[in-house]
Amino acid sequence: MNRLLVLSILLVGCANDPQYVPSPTNIEAGMDNGMGGIVASGSGSIHVPIKPESKDDAALRAQIQKTVDPAVMVPTYRVDEYDLSVEWTVKNLDSMPGQFKIELNGANEMFTYDPTLIVLAPGDDEAPPTPGLAGDIPTDIPANGEVSGTFREDQLLEAAIDLDQVSRGNVNPFAAILTVNKNDTQIQPMTPLMPGVMNYTQTPSGPAIPRSAFRQLVRVDLVFKPDRHMVLDYVLRVRPHRDVINDMGLDAPAGKIMIIDPAPFVP
Repeated sequence: MNRLLVLSILLVGCANDPQYVPSPTNIEAGMDNGMGGIVASGSGSIHVPIKPESKDDAALRAQIQKTVDPAVMVPTYRVDEYDLSVEWTVKNLDSMPGQFKIELNGANEMFTYDPTLIVLAPGDDEAPPTPGLAGDIPTDIPANGEVSGTFREDQLLEAAIDLDQVSRGNVNPFAAILTVNKNDTQIQPMTPLMPGVMNYTQTPSGPAIPRSAFRQLVRVDLVFKPDRHMVLDYVLRVRPHRDVINDMGLDAPAGKIMIIDPAPFVP
């Protein structure tokens, strides 16, 4: 077999080896706050250990940019470059059985998705809250027990595309999150949402964004909501398809890793 072909096969195999990135700390909630109340929820984040853009990366991005409408910005970190999943374990620290929810949100290189900052029905106290990108499903747990689970790669891909739809496409978060978009080939931007404006209909605005320009998540955020004292441990699994992930994870030295914390998206 040709030596170059052998080397190419080895490099492809290495590129797909998953990396596990532990959370900086666990998330504890549901305990007494010392002031007569209960800590109802806790939150935490894990950054994807992405490398700064190299000259080769920039050249590839420029090549992709030539294939799309000039009004469409091709991002540095795209959905086809790596897959993400989150493995988690919840421990019930109480002697009674309980229930919990884990809501998944995140950020791409331009925007953070925080549903608490997105008000779609101002002045309507009975309107449902804006949903998170994934999860938030009630899960039972036995007394002093443990429950483990996973936010799968397809769920994180869906979350990344939903965030891009909401932020760049002005798609209503309910419409984006309550439909399956992981196989979409394009995002059609719409005119901005106008919460509270009667008889307003969004219309297409600008060129469609092709899948080659979809933004990937660069940070994963979790909100933990137990009904009694519990703790959540979690780890991020990264499976690269290109050499854009630092092998040292979040322990990589400064200058060899990008930590991106963009501003929240607010329509």
